[in-house]
Amino acid sequence: MKIKFLLVVFSSFFMLQCGSSLKVYTTHDKDVDFSKYKTFNFYEIKEEHLKMKEVNRRRLAMAIELELGRKGIKKASNNPDLLVNLYSEINRTQTTTTSGMPGGVGYYGAASPYGTSIGISISPPRNYVENYTKGTVTIDLVDREQNKLILEGVTKVDAGDNADADDMINHAVQKVFSEIPAAGKK
Repeated sequence: MKIKFLLVVFSSFFMLQCGSSLKVYTTHDKDVDFSKYKTFNFYEIKEEHLKMKEVNRRRLAMAIELELGRKGIKKASNNPDLLVNLYSEINRTQTTTTSGMPGGVGYYGAASPYGTSIGISISPPRNYVENYTKGTVTIDLVDREQNKLILEGVTKVDAGDNADADDMINHAVQKVFSEIPAAGKK
């Protein structure tokens, strides 16, 4: 029973990882006391700086708002402590691979007691089409009062057709802000 459960968990994890690869790199100012920050807002999010589908821009903004909220930093429109800047480079690519030969001649049966024979196989070629996205999304946290960059997170994504954008965005944002202690912790 336990082995079946472990196999199901392992195979589910493996299948999730096959659809995409996600790498997150974060650096922050070690001298900054994040507990002093209580509010944030976004710099103006411009389409030319954040080149992704509108729905993914909203997902990203919501994930940032939720994750910073977990850290005790709430969104505020007037005089926020922090400003969040977003930038991306996204490339969508499609690859087509053909496998199989339209036909062929083969020689087989040399070790057979019945002698050798020649055969012809006829199989149509198969085309495999894969759509994937490669991109980089950068998230910067800037101390508004000092106009100083205090955290930068860079997310590199290579996602296939079956990648779940919600999960990828949420996971990336969590990793970017993992260095910020939760509210009440230092």
